[in-house]
Amino acid sequence: EPELLAALRATGKPLVLIDMKLRGYSSVNPDNLMGGYLATRHLLSLGRTRIGMISGSLSHYSVRERNKGYRQALFEAGVLADPRYEATLADGVDLETGAFEAMQSLLALPHPPDAVFCYNARAALVAMRCCLAAGLKVPHDVSIVGFDDISSAVLGHRPLTTLRIDKKELGDGISQLTVFNA
Repeated sequence: EPELLAALRATGKPLVLIDMKLRGYSSVNPDNLMGGYLATRHLLSLGRTRIGMISGSLSHYSVRERNKGYRQALFEAGVLADPRYEATLADGVDLETGAFEAMQSLLALPHPPDAVFCYNARAALVAMRCCLAAGLKVPHDVSIVGFDDISSAVLGHRPLTTLRIDKKELGDGISQLTVFNA
């Protein structure tokens, strides 16, 4: 929240944003764009041609960057990015409900996706559950890739393919950034 950031900045203590980018603030971020790109390239390498994306609000820096990577990989592969294959969680809805509804909307298309890149691993697990409830086989009918590699990613019907963010390395980046800014 802008008010919280202003109050923290007013303390005069060093402030570093993690997984967020705002003008005038130091930040440490994973390469979200490359992550979205690599996830989508992986799905393309499996021969998938109708690749959807489930995302949270594109106003969030990391989600927006992951979406850019998704679109860049499609573009480079000569696959037209079809906006019908991009489902964003509805505002004011919890992730569980929103991701399930997003996956249902993708499956309801006349030609549903044969693969889906999800903006995080939790959404990917929900998407997987939605596919299974619809009688589809994951990954045979629909391949799914997540992002973040949360600990429960191995608890799905099948272990989830997901990109790992090394939280320790991000923390080391903060230490280095703090020393650099001192």
